[in-house]
Amino acid sequence: MAFFSFFSRLFQKKRDEHASSGGGIVVSATPSTAGPQTRFETQLNKNNRTLLDQLQQAERYRSSILEAADMTNLPAAVICGIGSRESHWGLALRPPGPEGRGDYAKRRPRGDRTGVEPNDGGGYGRGLMQIDYDWHEFARTGNWQDPHANIMYACKILNNARLFFDRRNVPEDQMLRAILAAYNSGATATYSCISSGQSIDCRTTGRDYSKDVLNRAGWFQLHGW
Repeated sequence: MAFFSFFSRLFQKKRDEHASSGGGIVVSATPSTAGPQTRFETQLNKNNRTLLDQLQQAERYRSSILEAADMTNLPAAVICGIGSRESHWGLALRPPGPEGRGDYAKRRPRGDRTGVEPNDGGGYGRGLMQIDYDWHEFARTGNWQDPHANIMYACKILNNARLFFDRRNVPEDQMLRAILAAYNSGATATYSCISSGQSIDCRTTGRDYSKDVLNRAGWFQLHGW
């Protein structure tokens, strides 16, 4: 499913330098072998202990990550970067692992939720890729605990974002970061940032989501992704 055939051109363009989320030296990453040829830079130390633990977990889902890379025509390292940012590949969830939940901070109802809390308990983020309870039926009634199903659903979100931005003629040199930002803050909010000339990440958590994911992607490339 080559939804993103133009990415082979997009990924040849020079990347912005990515903000560090853990300290370290700038290292050049090698191209991913599981998607369009590209390289990302990372400011994360190759021996970052926290990320090495995440790497070990991500390896458990290698076949699903590679399938996701193929479905979205994105480098596998980018999928790794999303999972790292969202859940530390399950290590940051309660309980740790693909059946865990995150994002326990209370918030007012939005999307399809009308009650104060999710009716099946706390935690708005579901599973490895932290599918949001309020906005996705899959997170309420689907098999979100299954790691493969969770990663594949993330592909749907990424592909839908790409189609949204493609219809609005978002430039190719902004497309990848727009898609990643939309995964966190939604396509409409991200497009508002772009249209108003603000940073693509202006509505994302920490205002650094897409930069951070690509920074992490570069680190995963250093470790064979």
